[in-house]
Amino acid sequence: MPPSPIPACSVLFNLLGCWANEVFFMISGYFLIASAARAWDGGATWKSQMQRTAQRLGKVVMPAAFYCVVALSWSTVVSPIPDVTLSTHYWYTLGLEFIWVYAATVFMAPWFGLAKSRLSQKSYTTTVIAVGILAFVVNGYIAAMSTTSAGEFSWLQKLMSAATYVIAFLIGGLLRDVTDVMDSDRAGTLGMRSLAAILALATILEGALSFTGNLTAMAVLSYKSTSLISFALAAASLLFAATRRRALGNPRNAGVIVTLSTATLGFYVMQSLTSSL
Repeated sequence: MPPSPIPACSVLFNLLGCWANEVFFMISGYFLIASAARAWDGGATWKSQMQRTAQRLGKVVMPAAFYCVVALSWSTVVSPIPDVTLSTHYWYTLGLEFIWVYAATVFMAPWFGLAKSRLSQKSYTTTVIAVGILAFVVNGYIAAMSTTSAGEFSWLQKLMSAATYVIAFLIGGLLRDVTDVMDSDRAGTLGMRSLAAILALATILEGALSFTGNLTAMAVLSYKSTSLISFALAAASLLFAATRRRALGNPRNAGVIVTLSTATLGFYVMQSLTSSL
């Protein structure tokens, strides 16, 4: 009897969700690390860097706090939302771990920029890549051990998810270096080929595992940000988007994109708080 397509599809959607989370962190690293490094090179002080960081954190924390108040008010006055109450804490702490990890990563951007500014390009790049490789070796080991211990290592996987998001942020900064120095035509070709190749590999791998009914392996390969597939897809997606030829932009389209971008965190908060419905 062939494997049910429903579990396979749900695992695949989980992979795409991981892909989106990685892209979110990489885009931020693409801009914020370079911005912080330029500021240090231009003689910025810690005070000015912290002021800019506080402004960025406000754009993360304030929307999250607003939607938490909205959800709590609805749950208290209109219709109860499971687990969203004054007496419970998970819904606005670990329930929004993505938001708080992102805020912590944005807070660290000046330090990453300082390291980039003070170290040689080779030393900085080598260090980031080495730490990234180490993180995914650990991710692979924990995933393998978790499948043989009935999920005993799940808390370690969540911890490594947070660490891997930070790696994604750093890799985004490295991709900025690639696109800044590479010829635009060559960079565009690299971006297109990289995305096409990784999409093809991911599709073949996920399809083969689904066809053989190996949903356990699919789940391991797709778990949160510890998924190497989603990480590679995110990096290729960012490289592809960053190397497209710039055409005359439509201001209205640009406005829509900016509006949707700023709404992303709000959407994440609301779907996290109301998913139990």
